[in-house]
Amino acid sequence: MKVYISIDMEGISGVVDWRQIGEDRDWGDYARFRALMAQDANAAIEGALEAGATGILVNDAHGSMRNLLITELHADAELVSGSPKRMSMMEGLDESFQAVFLVGYHSRAGSTGVLNHTYSGVLADCRFNGVAVGELGLNAALAGHFGVPVALVTGDDQVVREARSLLGEVETVTVKQALGRYAARCVHPDRTRTLIRGAAREALTRPARFRPYRPELPLEVQLTFHESGQADAAELLPGLERIGELTLAFRAPDPLWAYRTVRVALRLAAR
Repeated sequence: MKVYISIDMEGISGVVDWRQIGEDRDWGDYARFRALMAQDANAAIEGALEAGATGILVNDAHGSMRNLLITELHADAELVSGSPKRMSMMEGLDESFQAVFLVGYHSRAGSTGVLNHTYSGVLADCRFNGVAVGELGLNAALAGHFGVPVALVTGDDQVVREARSLLGEVETVTVKQALGRYAARCVHPDRTRTLIRGAAREALTRPARFRPYRPELPLEVQLTFHESGQADAAELLPGLERIGELTLAFRAPDPLWAYRTVRVALRLAAR
């Protein structure tokens, strides 16, 4: 059984501020939370191995995507590191995997979760066929494109709620309770690692209960930005239609097309 792990950093216990997880910050926090990120990844790897996983690929999905030190990662896993990558947070995923774990994830832009956002600060809302999705939904749809279900999600209580609403049956671990965008009640990392390891093992014990997330095709995608100038820039991308002062829309034949188009639109808007 092959397992794919996409790991972010905002959903690690104790993280409540951008300055804790930004590589360009000289607070001293980044090194500590970088280590906790690796430990959460290892907990998921260990649980998967205990359940019989025979191949594990970990994709560093935060910021520059070079946060995980390979020397700190479990020796039985391989690491995808660096950016840009064709499939960004899901690089390396294909039909050969049987399960996806989304570890250290955060809730979508417009939610009340810790450090909530969707890819970058320019996007206020993203919708697939009218349903609000964040990074979890976009990445789950891409996994579904390859026929692979999301089996485990870890992060704060808001992303866990988002996962259950969108995906239905899924193993989850709540590592902190959001008290706002920049505050949380956090579980100790020793405890979260135990929980993640157990949930990963449980997810693979009965994997047939999970179903790939497959929104109806073609996908009707809407992107709403915070400022009109951001929408102006994204509108330069062929195929995007302005349907409101801040909102663009396009139709995608499949989630991979949608994923890559959204990423390019956000790059344009951010510039």
